[in-house]
Amino acid sequence: MGRLLIISFDAVADSVWKSAPESCRNIKAFTSSAETFTGVRSVFLSNTYPIHCSVATGKPPRDHKVLNNVAPFPVPHPKWTISASAIKARAIWQAAAEAGLKVASFLWPCTGGSPHIRWNIPEIPPVPGQNQIAANLKEGSKLLQLGVILRHGDLVRKVSMGTVDELTTVCAADILRRKRPDLTLVHLTRTDYLGHELGPGPETSALMHEAIDKNLGALLDAAGEDTEVIAMSDHGCKAVHTDIIPNDLLKEMGLFGEGCFFECCGGSAFLHAAALPEPKLLAVKERTAGLEGFSRFLAEDEMSESGRAGLPFGFGLAQGYSAEAVPTGHKGNHGYPLDMPDYHVFYAVRGRGFSPGAKREGGSLLDIAPIAASLLGVDMDKERSAK
Repeated sequence: MGRLLIISFDAVADSVWKSAPESCRNIKAFTSSAETFTGVRSVFLSNTYPIHCSVATGKPPRDHKVLNNVAPFPVPHPKWTISASAIKARAIWQAAAEAGLKVASFLWPCTGGSPHIRWNIPEIPPVPGQNQIAANLKEGSKLLQLGVILRHGDLVRKVSMGTVDELTTVCAADILRRKRPDLTLVHLTRTDYLGHELGPGPETSALMHEAIDKNLGALLDAAGEDTEVIAMSDHGCKAVHTDIIPNDLLKEMGLFGEGCFFECCGGSAFLHAAALPEPKLLAVKERTAGLEGFSRFLAEDEMSESGRAGLPFGFGLAQGYSAEAVPTGHKGNHGYPLDMPDYHVFYAVRGRGFSPGAKREGGSLLDIAPIAASLLGVDMDKERSAK
């Protein structure tokens, strides 16, 4: 049993990972020492928080119950899912801690308030009017975060959605060197920011390669050669030219409200309508099929995997379109059904039982939790504790 580092590169399609140029020396060195899986199936709904909870538990959203990044009803300032208690399945950090191992986590989604993570800086996206430092101190490790503020005040003051990886990597590298956790989880988000702001393309891929290579190198150097490593991505990113607002349809029909609304998830949307009479439901479904950008209604297995089997219907959008509560202006997004072209992800494992330099096709992100548990020598099959 050895130490394990899991690094998540947000919104990196496997095609981006595979196209890293020779100048990305850290990526190339890592792939030569790891077994790499591309063409990997992500998780539906293909958004960051449900996927990361699936990676941590080995279960789909219908089982762990974190169904999206935010609460479903469209409000001006969405309520993000930040608490570890929202995960209703056994997570790898819980299994590790209960086996007596020390856990560190840096901006991994849905880790707020976890009693199982010794060094914890949870991801808490900024919300207007929220004191970001106070919010993080409440949900994470107070002494660790106060030390970060004192040692890295300049980075803290400059931090934004596009620059947070520099601070995340510095903090994670520091803990990897000084505390030597048995399990360390790191979520890096600059690649997701680039995808949203620029959309996919050669320029975006070049900037992603630069960010991945820099942060991967720093983390691997801090972890040391004796640490086993899993690097992964959660979802791809598709180009967007038009935001559609499905709830405008319900407003036109006089139906929109807390009892009837579309949950907008980027590349897909779901109708919540607890008491809508059958004739009106059929009318909504018919008019939904006529929306600009509509691709298809979601299949039964997609509704089930995403944890929305009880809803009337969901639908996926064509490439170029994104379903939103309000216009975003993003040039790239995710949340699409998993049959979208060039929408696979990757993971790579440097560890016992994996062949250095080997390249494989296929697999699922649900493979990662059992792989991590095996490398750590912990049991993921126990029932979730009441904590």
